[in-house]
Amino acid sequence: MFVFVICFSNFKAQDSTTIRFGFVSDTQQPIWIEKIFLKANHNLKATNAIFSSLSNNEEISSLFHLGDITAIGMFNSEWEEMDQNFSRLRKKNIPIYPAMGNHDYYIFKSYALEQFRKRFPSVKKTWYVVKLNNVAVLILNSNYSRLSDSEIEEQKKWYSNTVEELEKKDSINTIIVGVHHSPFTNSKVIDPSEDVQNDFVPQFLKSKKGKLFISGHAHTFEHFKRNGKDFLVIGGGGGLQHPLLTGNSQLWKDLFPIPTSVRMFHYLVCEATETQLSLKVMMLNQDFKTFFPADELNIELSN
Repeated sequence: MFVFVICFSNFKAQDSTTIRFGFVSDTQQPIWIEKIFLKANHNLKATNAIFSSLSNNEEISSLFHLGDITAIGMFNSEWEEMDQNFSRLRKKNIPIYPAMGNHDYYIFKSYALEQFRKRFPSVKKTWYVVKLNNVAVLILNSNYSRLSDSEIEEQKKWYSNTVEELEKKDSINTIIVGVHHSPFTNSKVIDPSEDVQNDFVPQFLKSKKGKLFISGHAHTFEHFKRNGKDFLVIGGGGGLQHPLLTGNSQLWKDLFPIPTSVRMFHYLVCEATETQLSLKVMMLNQDFKTFFPADELNIELSN
């Protein structure tokens, strides 16, 4: 419901005008039927390594999770591993801001939301905004099959109004949109979301302060450009890895510099100053313990 060293030399030491925060998505563990079609790859070990690194190696002030926290959201037992991982961060006073993924609604919505609210009692709506210094992160709900028509319209209106308000706010110069379903992906397993393309992307592209659009659902990392703006898919939190269309078969040109069909587990670290948003994709090494910066991106911000 609702509403996310290895230290790097070009990541500057934080001061009062610098904020560092993380994103992760799709930490759900494989369901047996999924493993008929996709190969397991030490998935729980990968998720635990991600959260160990986030809590011990990254100086983040908050974490955004873009959905599919668990495989079956209604079962308390499905939350046990993630409860431990979230506890690592909460012990260090690092808040966790979740988006709702499709697995988080499984199997029965009311029971699944009950489990969700136990973990995130402060999250009252499935769409909300978090302000971090000069950055506003908008978390949206792309699970239209689980929302009523009135909820869909309410969220669309809220999103439009909130972006317009942030455009006028002098203290904010950066808008990041986070949502579970990816508007663009070359995944061979899931389709790009037309709902997200139609209802969320246009407002982001129109926004002068809109700098970054992040999604999950596809269990891979991808980087796309649309109208000069950056779209990232970061679904590598531990779910079964998705093969991608590559080369001339791509639906959209992927800018990720490692052009493999299957990509390793990962998380994203963002650092924002008043003038720049710096991103690092931290990808798991084959030892399933350490991470390396697989890609990085710097986005200039308006003063």
